[in-house]
Order: sequence, then C-alpha cells, then structure tokens
Amino acid sequence: MSQRAFYVTTPIYYVSGNPHIGHAYTTVAADVMARTTRCTHETAHFLTGTDEHGQKIAENARIAGLEPQAFVDSLIPRWKALLDAYQITNDDFIRTTDERHERGVQRAFEILRERGDIYPGKYEGWYCTNDETFWPESKLIDGRCPNQECRREVKWLSEDDWFFRLSAYNERLLAHFKAHPQWVRPHRVYNEMLAILESGLDDISITRATLSWGIPVPGGEGVIYVWFDALLNYITAIGWESPDAAQRALFERLWPANVHLIGKEIARFHTIIWPAVLWGLGLAEPAGVIANGWLTFNEEKMSKSKGNVVDPFEIAQRFTSDAVRYFLLREAPFGQDFNFSEEAVVRRYQADLGNDLGNLLNRTLTMVEKYCDGRVPAPVDAANLPINGLAERVAASVPACDFRDALEDIWQLVTALNKMIDESKPWELRKRGETTALDACMYRLCEGLRWLAVLLHPFMPAKSQEMWRQLGFAQTPAQPWTSALRWGLAEEGTRVSKGVPLFPRLETAVEGA
Repeated sequence: MSQRAFYVTTPIYYVSGNPHIGHAYTTVAADVMARTTRCTHETAHFLTGTDEHGQKIAENARIAGLEPQAFVDSLIPRWKALLDAYQITNDDFIRTTDERHERGVQRAFEILRERGDIYPGKYEGWYCTNDETFWPESKLIDGRCPNQECRREVKWLSEDDWFFRLSAYNERLLAHFKAHPQWVRPHRVYNEMLAILESGLDDISITRATLSWGIPVPGGEGVIYVWFDALLNYITAIGWESPDAAQRALFERLWPANVHLIGKEIARFHTIIWPAVLWGLGLAEPAGVIANGWLTFNEEKMSKSKGNVVDPFEIAQRFTSDAVRYFLLREAPFGQDFNFSEEAVVRRYQADLGNDLGNLLNRTLTMVEKYCDGRVPAPVDAANLPINGLAERVAASVPACDFRDALEDIWQLVTALNKMIDESKPWELRKRGETTALDACMYRLCEGLRWLAVLLHPFMPAKSQEMWRQLGFAQTPAQPWTSALRWGLAEEGTRVSKGVPLFPRLETAVEGA
C-alpha cells in the first residue's frame, strides 16, 4: 500500500442558493477517482465542502431576513443531500464557517504577515459583488464585470486593506508553468493562465475593511477576502497547523494534494494565487489542477441568473443517479464543454445502459436459468474476450480524469459479450446438444459480467451492486482489483438470481418518478 494517500478535492461550492447539475458533475468525477483509487490498493482521501462567506451571501441573508450564519446553516442540508443523492463517498466536508477553518485562515494570515508577504495599503478599484472579484478598469466590458456569465455592474471601492505580495511570485510561477506543462489541464486553460503570468502580476487586496461577514483580520479591522479564505480549505480541512497531533499527522500524509478538480472559471485563483500562497507558507503546490468544462443548455452555460439550470435531484429521480453519473462522464472528455439535454440522457440510457448492459445481464441470466438450472457452469478460459490489460488501462485513465476513455475501454467488454451471444447462439447449441460449448459460453458470460460489475462500481455503485446480487455473488463488487480482476473467479455452482431489469424501460422509470 502506498504510504501517502491519494488526496482529491472538489472546489468548495458557494452556497448562494441550491446546487445544480454542474456541482454534481465535478463531485461525481472526484468520487469516481476516490472509489477507483480505493480499489487499486491505495488509500484515498476525498474532500468537498461549502464556501459560506462574502458580501453576496451577506446580502442574500439580509434579503431573507436572517443573520448570515443562520442563512448558510439553512442551506447546508440541501448541499449535503446532493452527496447522498449521487452516492458520494467523501471522507470530509469542510465549511468555511467551521472553527478549524477559521483558526487555520487566521494562522496563515499571521505567518504571511510576519514574513512580509502581506502588507498594509490602500485599495482603489472596481469590485463585482456577484463574483466577489476585483477587476482592473482595463478588463471591464462596457463598464461591467467581464465574466461572461455575470456582466453585472461593478462599484468603485476605496479602502485601507491588507495586500498579498503576488507580484513577488511572478517569475517562480512562470518557471513552474514552463517546467510542468501538464500541471494545469486542459491545455487551453494552461495557456490562458500562462498568458496572465507573461503579462505580469499585481499585488492583490486580501481583506475587506467595510464588510463584517467573514473571518476577522487578526489584530485588525475588517474581514479576510472570501477567495483568500476559501482557498485555504484544502489544508485547513486536513490538519495544517492544527493543535491536534492526529490532525497534523493527517496533513503530513496527505499534502500535497494529488489533484484539485475545479471549474475553469476559477482557474486563476487555483493556479496563480493558490500556489503563491502555499509557497509563502513554505508548502508545496498541489500535484495537479484539472478544470472541468461547462455544462451548457442550448449552447449557453448553465447559470442561476439565466434560469437554465438543471435540478440534479429531479434528473436523478427520473433516470437514477447511476445513469446520470454515467452520462456525465461518458458524454464528453472531462475538461470539454458539452450540451446537457434530456434527449442526450435518454439516448445514453436507452442505448448504452438499457440495450447494451442491462439487456446483456438479463439475457445471460435468463439463459443460465433455462440451460444450466440457474447455476454458473465450470470455469473455462476467457477465449478472445478483451480483458488483457483492461483493468490496468482503466486504473491509469481515471486518476488522469480520462473518464470517457475508461468507460469506452469497459464498453469493449460489454460489446464483446453481446457479440458472443449473437455469434454463439446458445439456443442453437442447446438444440444440437452441444453441452460443453453451451456451458463454456454461459461461464464466459457470467464471468465477464462479474468483471463488468467490479470495473463499473466506481462509476455506477448501485447498479453494479445489483448486477453482483443477481449474479449470485456475496458481499460487494467494491474489491481490490489486483485480486478480483483475475479470470475464473466465478465459482462453479453459484446460483444466479435474476431480478427486475437493471435499467427498466424509460417510460416506466419516468412514470415512477
């Protein structure tokens, strides 16, 4: 077992409202990485959470007639319900209002101030409340926020703040980017960040003198800027500078993170500001930052302001969360924008899941019951099934966020098993009395489905468990791949137990929602 655990994080989600399908997308991707890692004889630690400070939340709380803490407390159950709805196996859930986080943020501020990386100054500039972002005048578009999904009015701020000496890290960041061209992915995001570095960095304001909702500035007035506060969650959650020895030991085992999964709109914070802050604290940068693409609706990015978001709870109830998990990771390469539509989900559900996988299981178990008295025959070799190197390819693709490639590799086995039925025609083997060939075919189908249940478990945990149960196997398909993915482990005499279709006809699924 690897001494250092695989540490994967999602962004901490800004709780200005209810979660949408884009939040589920990133979280499912991290979950598949964590589940796969746990099955390949490594330890995984998976962090997600919520970002709860800032002016926008303070304003939303005022409109709701609540104190900010009461307001964010009222929203958290819905965000945690998303994790349950999509069978997410996070090891921790960090809130920026947690005491452990606030203590760590203030400690980071003090260390950077002592080292001269934080200094007092006067900030004057344009601020977008919606994005919680300062913008230079040259970036504004018609006097408004340049973020294409925002475009709201900005306001001029002038106040005494504390600044982080980001400009001092410009050359080191440039050198790091050029030495590690795969550090930020996809490559277009890397190029965008590199262009920012090549144009030169300015120091950034990291406090707000006129805002009270946030983490107080140690020994001063105002609060720490929401983005500086939020970024530190990746280390405060795992025990950095904790008074608890066990927590500090956890930090030593986990940091640096293997991968931060983020939305591409927050790449600048995670790939420029965050590594500079870490270096200022004497810590290493994460091993990689991967930005997922946007889910679009009618070719426009989903956003609450446009009213075109997809409810992740409703879509999971209609199609099952496993089907939505599969769709999100199979439809397009991770990092690429793609259009989310109910029609596209239906196509994947009916073709890949219903016809290819679900029908394969149903046909196989029907024939085992009819031709083999409901029991798995004696083991035979894999013949020409595409299993050589399959587990290794999937295990390599998932940590690199190549989920689509992993699923396409797995589906080669699905296709091969279906082809075996069509070409072998077990019903004709039975008619001709070719018992040996019939039993061999039935065994390969059962054992191939066992492999599929194991490989698909990180992607579709509930459906793979149901496959496992119908195949007659005990416990769970969440097993170490090095031992479980060896051909011939389906034991002779195992009694299958055909159940309801794995993916019922869609009309039934929708009517039952």
